Amino acid sequence: MSAADMTIEEYRKFWAKVAKENGWYKEPFYVQVWVDENGIITDSVSHRGMTEDIVVKE
Repeated sequence: MSAADMTIEEYRKFWAKVAKENGWYKEPFYVQVWVDENGIITDSVSHRGMTEDIVVKE
């Protein structure tokens, strides 16, 4: 599966795994994604200080 085919929930799962491995996982767990004009997610990030999901339209 390419990065462009992943959903927000799949990115959340990916980043949650990274967070758990590095000791900064907490619930609820949030991500930020960037979405292009076609609705395709082009990038993502997460960090321990997030308080909500964020979708940035490019």
